[in-house]
Amino acid sequence: MQYSQRYESCDFSYTAGQFSYTSSHTSASPYTSPFYDRPAAAAQSSPFVPPTALFASTPSPYAHNIPLPGDPPPYQRTNSESFGGIGGQADTYRDHFYNTRSPLYNSYQQNQQQIQLNPWLTEYAQAGYLWFDLSMAAFNPIRVDNMGMQTQLGLNELSGPATHPHIQRMTIICDELPCWPITVIGDGIRGLSLEDVLRRLYRMMMWRISRDEWQRLPEGDRVAVVRAFVRRCRALGNPDLEYAEKQDGVKRVDLLLGKTMFRGLAVEGGIFKVILS
Repeated sequence: MQYSQRYESCDFSYTAGQFSYTSSHTSASPYTSPFYDRPAAAAQSSPFVPPTALFASTPSPYAHNIPLPGDPPPYQRTNSESFGGIGGQADTYRDHFYNTRSPLYNSYQQNQQQIQLNPWLTEYAQAGYLWFDLSMAAFNPIRVDNMGMQTQLGLNELSGPATHPHIQRMTIICDELPCWPITVIGDGIRGLSLEDVLRRLYRMMMWRISRDEWQRLPEGDRVAVVRAFVRRCRALGNPDLEYAEKQDGVKRVDLLLGKTMFRGLAVEGGIFKVILS
């Protein structure tokens, strides 16, 4: 049975300034603020909170990602030239982002136009200049310079265009979670921003797994998911926060089994794929 057949059809859309979720068994989310990162429990399907008896096995290390039935082979990205320079330098960013001859971008033809990705979605992320852990308790992309210094990604970077030229819609596929394509839709006035894309990825990973979705997981793989779930909760470093997070149930990010670092996007045949490590 194909993976897409094991899970019900589901689709998520993020419109600049509005977030909604639709599926065959739940209504759209009432949350409209693009800055609301942690959807409340009442707005989602019933979560699956693993039995505490499974928690004792959590010290074992992460396994490889679960080979769910029907999954496509993992995406293999070829090495490209280093972007060079300190991530986030204004002159470097603009020079490369608007240089149509730059070989450093994944691009594809859309309406006979070459679409170039924002550097923070390609080379900077791949080279480690962007530290963005999708399992963190809050949305917090970090820029890292070549000396290892870390600062929050600024408003200038986040508000920058996700692509050049601007586009109003982007569909992103995660090979590890093929049932849940990520659709980001612009507001019709301006194109998608870097923040639109990064925040949408984060929200998708923070969505809770329902009991029905949990039951569709192969039984032998559930323990590995629980281990990832408990590790993520314990990483909060506070007993009260850990308890509250456990009560919120397993999330999609837990199905990645620790492969939660964003390493950019790749484009294959006009389809955007998220690269994780």
